[in-house]
Amino acid sequence: MNILVNCNMKTAMTLKSQQGSVLFISLILLVAMTMIAVASARMSTTQLRLVGNVQSAQLTESMAQLGIEEVVGRIDAFSDPTQAITLGGLPAGISVTVSDRRCLNAVPASGFSAVMSMAPEDTLWEVDVQASDSLTGAEASVTQGVRVRMLAGSCV
Repeated sequence: MNILVNCNMKTAMTLKSQQGSVLFISLILLVAMTMIAVASARMSTTQLRLVGNVQSAQLTESMAQLGIEEVVGRIDAFSDPTQAITLGGLPAGISVTVSDRRCLNAVPASGFSAVMSMAPEDTLWEVDVQASDSLTGAEASVTQGVRVRMLAGSCV
């Protein structure tokens, strides 16, 4: 009987010493899971901002390229290189500026007589377009060379 009492006392003492350890371990696990959740939320917020910035940069770049295409599609853009070109239908907050076109070079067109009074020339133009988004602050600049066959003397 004395052995039995000793065994029950040891079990009771062991149980008393372990009663708070489960709570302590549970709190540690809860804090660790909370820290992981907070870190994941911050990481996803950062990734969303990054994706938004990339989209804004791509949008402004595509709007600048749209400005280049507008200039290339208009012959009067080169006959009057200082003419202002405006783009319609742009998204809110986007502005596109087409700079004056610059004629870099003109050479007589092949297959035509140089003594003709109206001989055409192959002209090389430089076109600069800047686009900016006032909502996000994104900016893009596109410069492109364009070869245009025009009448002699058009490259000023």
